[in-house]
Amino acid sequence: MLLACCVLSVLGQPDAPKIHAITDISHEFSFYFDGRFGGQYVAPSGGENAMNWGTLSKLDVSNVNLLILSSGPTPCPYTEADIALVRSFLESGGGVAVLGDYGTFRDETTYRLNDLAKAFGAQFADEPSAQPLKAKPELGSESTTNYGGKVLTLDDPALWTVLMEDAQGRPVLARRLVGAGSLLVSSRALCGRQPDAKDPINAEWWVPLLADLGKGKQVDPATPPEGASPENTIQKDGLTIQSSDYLLDIADTIFAIYEKCRPVQERILGVPPHEGMLTTLILLPCGGGGFSSGVAIGLGVWWGDFPIKQYGMVELLGHEATHSWVLPFAEPMWNEGIATYVGIVLGRELGLGADADATLKGWIDGAKQHDPDMTKIDIAHGKDVPHVVGMAKPMWIWEQLRAEKPDLLALYFQAKRRLIDPAVRKEYTADDSVAVLSVAMGRDLFPWFQSLAITVDRAKTTVPME
Repeated sequence: MLLACCVLSVLGQPDAPKIHAITDISHEFSFYFDGRFGGQYVAPSGGENAMNWGTLSKLDVSNVNLLILSSGPTPCPYTEADIALVRSFLESGGGVAVLGDYGTFRDETTYRLNDLAKAFGAQFADEPSAQPLKAKPELGSESTTNYGGKVLTLDDPALWTVLMEDAQGRPVLARRLVGAGSLLVSSRALCGRQPDAKDPINAEWWVPLLADLGKGKQVDPATPPEGASPENTIQKDGLTIQSSDYLLDIADTIFAIYEKCRPVQERILGVPPHEGMLTTLILLPCGGGGFSSGVAIGLGVWWGDFPIKQYGMVELLGHEATHSWVLPFAEPMWNEGIATYVGIVLGRELGLGADADATLKGWIDGAKQHDPDMTKIDIAHGKDVPHVVGMAKPMWIWEQLRAEKPDLLALYFQAKRRLIDPAVRKEYTADDSVAVLSVAMGRDLFPWFQSLAITVDRAKTTVPME
């Protein structure tokens, strides 16, 4: 039976099972795979997608018919128990899509996703794909949009149906049967990657392909798939730390850094976090950044070469935690910039000044390539503001003012708590923030901000100038 027939017909079958997908982000956290992939390629078929944050081998897949596994260069292992769960799921009729491109973390020589792929006779090779890619007729589409990527190797090609190959005839997308289920391995570069989910490349074949992949297992269509949170919860001094088994060993190390950072950050900002905020740390298996919901902050555990180096984690903690201080109103023109700046100041206060100063210099030097004397780009209302300017111009502003008044951050946040009442305000504008900063600084800063091309107006704020 040709795959093309399956792909083209599955969506029209009245008895085709609804897709219940779980996307695994327990091995590498990604803002794209945190819902965007499912939105682009699962939801259009009427399917539903949830995320697994916990240890893969502990995931309940009884009401799931599609597993989506993806990871890049990461030290997070795929254990024998993980592989056993995937094999059992496939044999029961489930579909599994494994997306990756070979890469290693720091000085490791192993691409961890290959530990899973090789158990089923495939590997992600360290060889860039040669363009253009060519879709096979079995795919049912000639679309070959991609972001580059690398190729696959197949131990026994007779077991596989190659759906797409590169210009040298090497596979980049292939499928095989495992038990009653179906396994797909693919270059990660064949699907979208933007966190804003504006690049649903190849949706014309991804959507029916994924629907076809999961059709071998029935699910209860009335009960949505359920993801899983990190299963380990540790309570320490009023803080909840959530971690999968993969990251449990590093939890104590990160909490020790947090213990050092928290009182220093509270002194820097002059007030405690907003009421009810900063109660949970979620450890994320990635080396890039984190997130904050105010109540919870997520931390990429290998950010900045942590735990080998300390500065990156200190700055990250400072950045994400700052979002718990600014509430109930986010900062209108420097929410991200001030967060990173607080992380830099925190690093200085904890004896990591060389790294902190180098980080600040890097940001400001980058911004000055676009705004050499900081008088050209409006970070409050300007259009198409370069990211580095939006981040670093606020840092430069705060650095200038703190040279005159070192405790300005504390004075600003104290004034904001005192003057900005969420019970009577619906918003906090750039004009409001400059008025509050003027109060903290002890002089009218509107003319100076206007000289920096920032369009703020004293007449547009009701904040009293004390």
